[in-house]
Amino acid sequence: MPTVGVIGVGYIGKTFLDRLADTDYDTVAYDVDASQVAAATERGAAAAESPADATRRSEFVVLALPGTPEVEAVMESDDGVLGALSDGQLVVDATTTHPQTARECERWCEDRDAAFVEAPITRAAPRDGAHTMVGGTDDAYESARSLIEALSDAHLHVGPVGQATILKLALQMRYAGRNALDAEIVEFTRDNGVDPAHLRDFFGMDVSDRLLHREFAQGIEGLGGLAIWDKDIGYARETARANGTALPVNAAVHEAYKTTRRRAGPEEGHAATLLRYWELLNDAGERAFQPAEE
Repeated sequence: MPTVGVIGVGYIGKTFLDRLADTDYDTVAYDVDASQVAAATERGAAAAESPADATRRSEFVVLALPGTPEVEAVMESDDGVLGALSDGQLVVDATTTHPQTARECERWCEDRDAAFVEAPITRAAPRDGAHTMVGGTDDAYESARSLIEALSDAHLHVGPVGQATILKLALQMRYAGRNALDAEIVEFTRDNGVDPAHLRDFFGMDVSDRLLHREFAQGIEGLGGLAIWDKDIGYARETARANGTALPVNAAVHEAYKTTRRRAGPEEGHAATLLRYWELLNDAGERAFQPAEE
């Protein structure tokens, strides 16, 4: 049976292992956090000592990392993927990175006669399930297709490497912008004496309960929505700057996320914490820092 090396077994990486457990793929896992590797072995994966070790023991290598710096380190380090990569292997990067990072990874893999596809994933689309956007050559995509079908509920081959990440960043811009707008209207109603729950209960708007109840705790394991969207909006803005694309609304949203991250407490990581920023702009006193309502 083919072996999949999963490098990065945090929230996304462990979901991949869970999906692969019901398939014919064997798995080997590596993470800088030993506790995450222990959790991976409980899911049936073998433990790897390094990214290079995971690569040597696998036909397919899947990266599920926080962002561009981590992907570059895992690929290029002395005990990284590139030094162990051999002819015919396939690297699938499920990380949301800067688009140029994906293009460089493809070039690095091609220099070693290996294939590469970018495959950022989302669970936040209006459609139910996990959806993957794939960028790569037709041949690389066909090599990765069966594995990607095992890792997600649906996928789309967007085009060459870089294009799938662009599409993922567009989604992140929408999610982050919508969250910022919802936080702003919730603060507007509440600050003017109106229960923001009416937006949901009467109008049927899908305003997050986290905003209505001021729940700012980490929503998912790992970076959390606050940091993820700040990171990805930053990648989008860097890409737009290089191409001369104007993103005036996105600029304001990104500034809000950056400010919020600086003010978030150590246990606060969810993007709902953005509500604190709007509260602070309206009242720098006690109200901006009340505990969540029961």
